[in-house]
Amino acid sequence: MHNDPQLTAAEAAASASAIGEGRRIHFMGIGGIGVSGLASICLERGAIVSGCDAKLNSSAHRLQERGALVHKGHGPQHLDEGVDLLVYSSAVAAQEPELAQARARGIRTLTRGELLAALAADRRLIGVAGAHGKTTTSGMASQLLLHAGWEPTVVVGGIMLALGTNARHGAGQYLVAETDESDGSFLHLFPEIGLITNIDREHLNHYQSFERLVEAFQQYVGQIRPGGTLIRCTDDPLIREVLHSTTQLGYGFEPGADVTAQRIALSGHGSSFQACYNGRALGTFRLQVPGRHNVLNALAVITLGLVLDIPLITVREALAEFQGTGRRFQVVRLPGDIWFVEDYAHHPSEIKATLAADAIEGRHRLVVFQPHRFSRTQSLEQEFTQCFDRADGVIVTDIYAAFESPIPGISGQRLAELIRAHGHPCVRYVPKQDLTSYVSHIARAGDTIFFLGAGDIGELCHDLANRLRPAAGIAR
Repeated sequence: MHNDPQLTAAEAAASASAIGEGRRIHFMGIGGIGVSGLASICLERGAIVSGCDAKLNSSAHRLQERGALVHKGHGPQHLDEGVDLLVYSSAVAAQEPELAQARARGIRTLTRGELLAALAADRRLIGVAGAHGKTTTSGMASQLLLHAGWEPTVVVGGIMLALGTNARHGAGQYLVAETDESDGSFLHLFPEIGLITNIDREHLNHYQSFERLVEAFQQYVGQIRPGGTLIRCTDDPLIREVLHSTTQLGYGFEPGADVTAQRIALSGHGSSFQACYNGRALGTFRLQVPGRHNVLNALAVITLGLVLDIPLITVREALAEFQGTGRRFQVVRLPGDIWFVEDYAHHPSEIKATLAADAIEGRHRLVVFQPHRFSRTQSLEQEFTQCFDRADGVIVTDIYAAFESPIPGISGQRLAELIRAHGHPCVRYVPKQDLTSYVSHIARAGDTIFFLGAGDIGELCHDLANRLRPAAGIAR
């Protein structure tokens, strides 16, 4: 099994005492989607929150507006005498002076994953894990429990568009959390219900081998609390083979799933389908989010509804009301019939699913892709050459390093050349500093332009959209 150090359930419960009302908690990396959500919950629980990040984004500014003291940049000077607890993201290096100073002064420190475990210690945890789909699936699950009136605590890795936030503190007994395998932090958790969407060749920079990644998922499933339930996607052959629990339900499109879908109709950027549970019809469900992959995510949440004995009408209404999460097929319609789609897709499987989800015919599909991490680009190079076939044109820009050092020979320009060599008829490398002017120049009526990647490509998407709006207004 995976050997990363982890909190026991007792240690998580003990850490929970440091999160109460009046406690002073400092967050390093407070702008990150995971850390910002936890900071938000601590604010709601009455803690006095401060934090810092290399640059201050919208998440950090929202926390500032709610009373958090947020600093730009890192440094020991942020640790005033009253800090009870320092929480840091996996992006923070162990030698960072601020973190080192906290430890030298005896201030308690917790990783993001350890704090989530502490928050979950007195809740019934519904943990959603997997290489792909976990943000949308945990968002749908949160929508379900909220619609049912169960007042859950929610921690999701993307802004839920219907709520305007990725986290909330609830008075109910359940906590719905997107649990992160990327740094092994999901192994701090002991879910009552563990939901696994898939396993893929991801985060090998942390695990070093695919076998160790699979072992981590097995350990996570083994930590489901006694009497709990595993919900697993049985379309994934590896999950069928290696992930088992005493009580389990499977969902998927392929034969053998307990919960499945029939008569799937993709329409524009939504869909409808009929769900079945072991041959029993559950009725028709409708979604506002696109693609077969989101039908699959919805099946996971229908299965969750069955496990929790939530009425089907409630499940149906919750899924119909789900508007999606930020950076997941977020459509921006611009003047002149130009559409932008921002999506977090950064793995070849995700890119394929995102492009396949666009069921609107007759539009010209152009992809702007920012590769994420040198290590991922290197290890999945061959897969990246084959995932853009549904795009009419592809623009590859520079790799977003995400704190990694460059790998000689691995670059956005090389990836563009490989995609072209694979046979794609229209591929171009454009340096990041030239993207805004280049895309502005080539955008035409009828274009749907996808901005794909897990780095800062989304900021460029929205900056460019804001430029094009006034330009169109002046032209008129």
